[in-house]
Amino acid sequence: MVPRAVAVSLLLIVCLRAHAVEPLYQEVAEYAGVPADILYAMSKAESGLLLDNQFAPWPWTLNIAGEAKRFENREAMFDGLMRALGTGEMLIDVGPMQVNWYWQFHVLGSPWRITDPVVSVKIAAQILRNHFERSGDWWEAVGQYHRPAPGLKDRLIAEQYRARVRHFYDQHSSEGLASDAA
Repeated sequence: MVPRAVAVSLLLIVCLRAHAVEPLYQEVAEYAGVPADILYAMSKAESGLLLDNQFAPWPWTLNIAGEAKRFENREAMFDGLMRALGTGEMLIDVGPMQVNWYWQFHVLGSPWRITDPVVSVKIAAQILRNHFERSGDWWEAVGQYHRPAPGLKDRLIAEQYRARVRHFYDQHSSEGLASDAA
């Protein structure tokens, strides 16, 4: 839970960064060859935080065994990650794109590295790109990013996630900020 004083500080940061964050997604998307507006919508679905009617990705987010935790800065998130890893927990989603420590360890390198939002978004963009190369469809790739397993339950979970991302994508588009992601 984010204390009130921290929430006020976060609100100021989110308001100041709401539009400044988007260039990160644009630059990474161009680098990785993925649609920036889909990547940004995914980050809102993964780590979005609502503060004073402003909903934006929050870079200092962990999900530890299903429990979301928000942190004030990178160092605090890193400490939280190290505490969780110290208990033997491996099912940890990290950063604005909630890259999973257990499943993506081979590309993460180190706990400190994945707490960098740029690294998190780059890794996520590459994962999305890999799913697109297999499926040939960006929206199918979005679902596979969240749940790549082929079982019926997995496909349903992927579809729910895809719908959530599509909601943020459509919201972004209606604000006149999204580009064509076909």
